Amino acid sequence: MNFNITIPKDGSRLDVSGLELSAGRRSVIFGPNGAGKTTLIEYLSSGEGLGASGRTSYLQQRPHMFRGTAGFNLGLGLDAEATAWATQLAGRLGVATNLEQNAPSLSGGEKHRLALARVLATPADWVLLDEPMAPIDFAERPDILTLLAGVLDGRSAVVVTHDINVVAALADHLVILDRGRIIDQGEASRVLGSPSVVRSAEILGKANLISGMAESTGGLCVLEAGDVHITGVGSVDGPGRALFGAEAVTLRLARSGHDLSNRNTWIGRVESISHQGRLVEVVVDIGVRIVAAVTPGALVDLGIEPGVDVGVAVKAAAITIVST
Repeated sequence: MNFNITIPKDGSRLDVSGLELSAGRRSVIFGPNGAGKTTLIEYLSSGEGLGASGRTSYLQQRPHMFRGTAGFNLGLGLDAEATAWATQLAGRLGVATNLEQNAPSLSGGEKHRLALARVLATPADWVLLDEPMAPIDFAERPDILTLLAGVLDGRSAVVVTHDINVVAALADHLVILDRGRIIDQGEASRVLGSPSVVRSAEILGKANLISGMAESTGGLCVLEAGDVHITGVGSVDGPGRALFGAEAVTLRLARSGHDLSNRNTWIGRVESISHQGRLVEVVVDIGVRIVAAVTPGALVDLGIEPGVDVGVAVKAAAITIVST
């Protein structure tokens, strides 16, 4: 579906002409504060937002609780089967023991988790989540992102976030919103690695997003993407993605040998070079496509140009591996 939406926004206008949303795909909307993300998802949740595309289930940033118990609020609008599923999700989100508690007395984080369980369990055509990770403690975020990735797999979803790890875990399709306008959208790995406009790179930071199968080992996590093995921080066993910034990538002459201080060292061929502000973007094929951001001086010192072989290294601590 291609949307051409223009709506008022705080005295200005939100114009998201060309917004592309597809059924069965997880679209993530990313942008700075004031970009119009919440205005857009509120519009999509309205009766005219997705129109004939179907019923929506919408998680607001600050969910409202009605009088009564948490369990009563959890089951609102759900049939017996969906209520049972919501109860299971509440358990996985750590609020199953609060179901007999008076809902208005719950903490903000507990209310959020309860509402998230209900929204995910609702058999709607579209799931809409506004900053789903905002009130979640940092230590718990990997597990809850894994839960979200599993529950939303194959569902039609739109997620608003300013958290790059949410992008890595959930985005099939990534939309960059800035000052009420779409400035970039497309496959998440493409938008992260090769933003189509400079402003998009400024908002996101240029990064690599590589999909594969992951396995936890020795306190770290190893992701296999074809013949390439990537070691990073995470506890994923199954489908995952490795996320790391372009500036975390170190290049060296291929003949200089492996850098034994890094777990991730490869030899690859330079595909392209482009100047991006103060840095130079170098795309290297190591079996998967890696984007590095280096200084012009380093480019000259190493003699890097398209077609030459270079060594590539990334510290494991600079790589986050998330479940998908």
